[in-house]
Amino acid sequence: MFSVALKAQDPQFTQFYAAPMYLNPAFTGVTYEHRFVANYRNQWPGISKTYQTYMASYDYNMSDINSGIGINVMQDRAGTAGLTHTQFGVNYAYHFKISKFSEIRMGANLSYNMVRLDFNKLRFNDQITTGSGTSIEAANYEALNYMDFAAGALLNSTEYWLGFSAKHLTQPNSSLTGDRVPLPITTSLHGGYRFIIEQKSKELKRYVSPAFNYRHQQKYDQLDIGVYYYHSPLNVGLWYRGLPLKKYAPTYTSSESIAVLIGFDLTDYNLRMGYSYDLTISKLGVANSMGAHEVTLIYEIAKKKKRNKRVLVSCPKF
Repeated sequence: MFSVALKAQDPQFTQFYAAPMYLNPAFTGVTYEHRFVANYRNQWPGISKTYQTYMASYDYNMSDINSGIGINVMQDRAGTAGLTHTQFGVNYAYHFKISKFSEIRMGANLSYNMVRLDFNKLRFNDQITTGSGTSIEAANYEALNYMDFAAGALLNSTEYWLGFSAKHLTQPNSSLTGDRVPLPITTSLHGGYRFIIEQKSKELKRYVSPAFNYRHQQKYDQLDIGVYYYHSPLNVGLWYRGLPLKKYAPTYTSSESIAVLIGFDLTDYNLRMGYSYDLTISKLGVANSMGAHEVTLIYEIAKKKKRNKRVLVSCPKF
């Protein structure tokens, strides 16, 4: 008899600031007026049918009542059997100023989640030994639907930002077999600083911005740390993912990848585009030529009078 432990993770993005409402619901409405975002991630393309994540979101800054609202749709696909997680979420954030150039934001997310698995694409031992077209294992499967809740807070200024968010606060059931398996709470601490090199009026021309994103779930941790350099219209970034000073079990690496990013700010079209690639530096990547591609599109529009108002959008472009 054999016992196998399975581990899973929440979908994540290397360009985490380009998925702001997913990173922290307190970022909802951190824009001049309307913002549309599309994200795509293909993780480990060297292996067939691994992880692909799609996400689209829209948020709106209701500056007259110090609020932001937003909606998002995400779908994550993995594996030969098409394990699919689809999420529909709504966000709300409220902010208040603590000085002329800084504010505190509080946000919440409520989502409806659906998890599906196509058992017709799997083959089990009893199908092979009996020649049957169906397996008794499929009878144990139940489609999973659940509500989830997340919350976050953000200290935001024209130069620095520091945020904290927590997902799965209600710890919904995550089992596909009818058992009770609470989804563990995931927390994130993220922040950064922007060193402005050149600015004309309210428009930033050049800056350097170090930033980080630390995640924790049960006994597992992950840290993204790096720097962005923006020289209008070009944005480049270099990142390291891992915790080299922390030792896990022998089968778990503490250094995962190096990520590079390039983006363009097309101001005439109110459009930003970003591409990043994760170069896996663990033994997994060396042996299998693995990594991850990620593409982001951000479209922001606002009336002239809205753009003339001071909005504390301190985060990097991506």
